[in-house]
Amino acid sequence: MKKINLLLAASAALLLFSCNDDGGKIDIPGLKTQGYYILGEGTFGSENSTLYYYDFSTKTATDRFTTANPGVVLGNTANDMKIYGSKLYVAVDVSNKVLVLDAASGRILEDIDMGQADGKNREPRGIACAAGKVFVSTYSGQVARIDTTSYAVDYTPYGGSFKYSEGIAEVSERTLCVANAGYGSGNTVTMIDIPSFTVTGDMTVPTNPNELAVAGDGTVYLATWMDYATGAPAALHKLNLMNKTYTTVPGVEVQRIAIHGQKLYGVNTTYDATTYAPSSSLVKVDLADGSSETMIPSKAGASFYGVNVNPLSGYVYVSDGSANEVLVFDEKGTAQPAVTNAGNGVNTVAFVNKIAK
Repeated sequence: MKKINLLLAASAALLLFSCNDDGGKIDIPGLKTQGYYILGEGTFGSENSTLYYYDFSTKTATDRFTTANPGVVLGNTANDMKIYGSKLYVAVDVSNKVLVLDAASGRILEDIDMGQADGKNREPRGIACAAGKVFVSTYSGQVARIDTTSYAVDYTPYGGSFKYSEGIAEVSERTLCVANAGYGSGNTVTMIDIPSFTVTGDMTVPTNPNELAVAGDGTVYLATWMDYATGAPAALHKLNLMNKTYTTVPGVEVQRIAIHGQKLYGVNTTYDATTYAPSSSLVKVDLADGSSETMIPSKAGASFYGVNVNPLSGYVYVSDGSANEVLVFDEKGTAQPAVTNAGNGVNTVAFVNKIAK
C-alpha cells in the first residue's frame, strides 16, 4: 500500500511539473526547430551564391552569411549543405571549396580548399554525415572525408567507378552510397564502407543517377534524371544493396527526393520543347504500397531545385530556384505561407534544431 501511494505521489509530481496551462498538454523536453538555412546556388559562373536564414520567432528570412561574414562572398555555385552537430557544411562546386560554418551564427570556421586531382579541380557536389565525419562527393572521381575537429581531408583512390558523382547518402552509419551520374551518361551507384573508408562494390542502375534518400528501415531510394540519349524521363527506384538490384516505382518522375517516415516527397522540372520554359511538380509516394499522390501537378515557370522535410514536424519545404522562394506544406499536405526573397537560385534547406527550454 505504501509503495502504491509513493507511485501515485510521484506521478502527481510529474504531472505538476510537466503540464502547462493550455489545457493539460504535456511538455516533454526535446528538440525544437529554431529556423532553417536556405542555400542559393546563384548564377553559374558568378560569385553570387547565397545563404539566408529563416527564423521561426521573427518569421523573416535574412542574409545570415553576409551579416556574419562582412566583406566575404559565399562563392560560385553552392550545391549542397548539411548541419552536423553544431556546424554547417556547405559544398561550393565551382569555387572548389567546402565551407564550415557555426550553425548558430553562420560565421565561417574553416574554408577548405578541395584541391585538384589529375590536374582538375575536384568540384564538391553532395554532402553526407556519419560516424563523426563529413563525406563529400566530387566530380574528380573521388569521395572526400573531412574530420569534423581538425578539418583534415583524405580521399578515396582516384578513378575507378566514380564518374562525375552527384548524390551521396549514408546508411545506418555503416555504408555510403554514391550516385555516379557521369555528366548524364553514368549508370552506377558505388558503396563505401564507412569505418574503413574503402569501396566495397558497385551496382548498375538506370542512366543518369543523381539523388539518393534513405528510409528509416535503411532502404535506399534513387532518383534518376532524364536519359539525354534516349529521352527516357526521370524516375524513382528502390535499391537492394545486398543483391545489387533495383526495382522501379511505376509512374513516378522525380529528380530530387526526401523521406519522412513512410512517405517520400519528390520534385521534378521539365522544359517546353519549343520555348524551354520550365514547369515543376511535387508528388508524395507511400513507400508501404508504392502509391503516389500529386501535390502540385505542374507549376508553370517554376524550377523546383530541391525538396526537404523537417524530421521533427513532417513539414515539407520545396525550393523554387526561379522564384527564389520556399514553398511550405504541413504534415497533412496543406499549403502554408511561402518564404519569398530567400536568396539567389534557392536549392535546399537545412533545419536548426535545438533542445527546447
